[in-house]
Amino acid sequence: MRASLTNIFLFTLIFFNSLTVFSQDQQLLKLEAEFDKIDYNTRLNKLKGIDISKLSIQEKALVEHLYGKTYYLYNSGSGAVEHFIKAKNLYLKAKDYDKATELSLTLAEQKRLSEYKYEEYKPLLDEAIKYAEKSNKGNLLCTTYLEVGISLQESEPQKAIEFHEKGLKIAQRIKNQIYEIKFNRNIGLTYCEFLKDFEKALYYQNLSLEQSKKLNYTEGIAYAYVNLASIARKKGEFDKAINYYSIVENLKFDNYRTNFNIILNQFISDTYRQMKDFEKAIEYLDKKKELEEIVSKRDEEKYIRDINTKYETREKELENQELKLKDEKNKLVIYSFIGVFLIFLAGAYFRISHINKKKKIAEQERLIQSQKLENVLKDQELKEIDKILEGQEKERLKIANDLHDNLGSILATLKLNFQNLYSQKNNNENGQELYNKTNELIEEAYQKVRGMAHAKNAGVIGSEGLVPAVQNIAKKIAIPGKLKVQVIPFGMSKRFENAMEVSLFRMIQEILTNAIKHAEATEITISLTQDEDSINIIIEDNGKGFNLKNIAKKEGMGLNNITKKVEQLNGTFNIDSFEGKGTTILIDIPL
Repeated sequence: MRASLTNIFLFTLIFFNSLTVFSQDQQLLKLEAEFDKIDYNTRLNKLKGIDISKLSIQEKALVEHLYGKTYYLYNSGSGAVEHFIKAKNLYLKAKDYDKATELSLTLAEQKRLSEYKYEEYKPLLDEAIKYAEKSNKGNLLCTTYLEVGISLQESEPQKAIEFHEKGLKIAQRIKNQIYEIKFNRNIGLTYCEFLKDFEKALYYQNLSLEQSKKLNYTEGIAYAYVNLASIARKKGEFDKAINYYSIVENLKFDNYRTNFNIILNQFISDTYRQMKDFEKAIEYLDKKKELEEIVSKRDEEKYIRDINTKYETREKELENQELKLKDEKNKLVIYSFIGVFLIFLAGAYFRISHINKKKKIAEQERLIQSQKLENVLKDQELKEIDKILEGQEKERLKIANDLHDNLGSILATLKLNFQNLYSQKNNNENGQELYNKTNELIEEAYQKVRGMAHAKNAGVIGSEGLVPAVQNIAKKIAIPGKLKVQVIPFGMSKRFENAMEVSLFRMIQEILTNAIKHAEATEITISLTQDEDSINIIIEDNGKGFNLKNIAKKEGMGLNNITKKVEQLNGTFNIDSFEGKGTTILIDIPL
């Protein structure tokens, strides 16, 4: 009797496991089919409802791939890369080289959008071209030629057009109209932005727009109008550009529309600024900032939302399984009762767990409020630090000016008088020696005062400016054979306000300190670029990298202070770091 009950129990477990696996397979296939039609939260919730441990290698790869695409469309580069790399390795293990090649292209695209140099991701593109041309599969060739063409637009625009035209012919051959639209759009974009041939640019953008309208492809229509507006702006037709942008504002498409609108509002603001309509320019700049705040708030709420979603999804799965059991044939009634009993026990367990999670959510909300209050206090503290630094700079400047204007002039006059006095005396050997010694002492005192006077900027910036100061600190921290620090200035032709230079130097100094203290890097590169309306600072190291979410609060205070300081200067501060892959920090300050 006991053996019989054991067999029944085991059979029931196997039966339910088979049902679960079948259900997950169907769920995964459905998610892949409807992926582009559902929003970020729905995608993430459905992915988290899949038990990856029960899937095949190919299916695991697909789950990681969909996770990567979800984070990618949500504008989370670091989150996407982790999943894309896992998916690629799984596809290679499953010998699905088509999918592995697609992911090579996706990773190359992410590096391009992260402003990596073309040479740094060219191997990924070469690998994709080699396989795509060998397999001769139309869609894969289109995907490959499109990404390669976009990557070459700035450095080799004619070559970029050649790749786009090759891809266009393939898209026409396989009758893939979406790729036709994308190739025509990018050919037009290349002619506009990099070859300045506006007639050809208009031809291809209008062709892309016409094809998008025939397909009712809203996203393609939006991009075509944005590119037409760009051409109009370059030709000085600002009213026409605003009209195109207005059409785009009224178009509706999902997925990454918020991020698209951030860019669109920036374009509209820039156009009004060119028209000298500064009120409208500020209005759209404010709209852009509101959307950026929405995107940033998503990250703050993500943890709490994930907890709720996880358990709501689990409860729905249990309900669905229970409904399936009720519809089974009569011969499985006994197994259904056993299954319902097991589900009841599991449900009780999860309900208790759900209550505990609600308590954790409440604690998390209190923590968020506490962090907000602490951020306010840190803002006040940072302002006080700024006042102290400003006072120190003024005091040092006053001392330096006093040295230069008063004591410096006195020493110079003294030296002149001493020379005149000596010339009136009869030269003799002892007198000459005394004169030489006295003259050397006066000269030494004069040079010291002069040197102190030139160090007007807190002993940091000096009279030469920001670049020499950064080069000086780079020399000091570099260790032959262990740590190489390179400074690359570009377009740094003019001085900034003293307060600006000191602030930028302090930020760079703090970042370098972190790199040396935590990153274990052997190479650090500091790039300083100045254009007409901004200064851009990029600091890269080849250290061990880190996950921002794992940084302890106290350890991250330096980065928090830099973030606050950049915000005060109306700039942007971004960190791109993966564990084991080094860190890149970007600071962009408007002038």
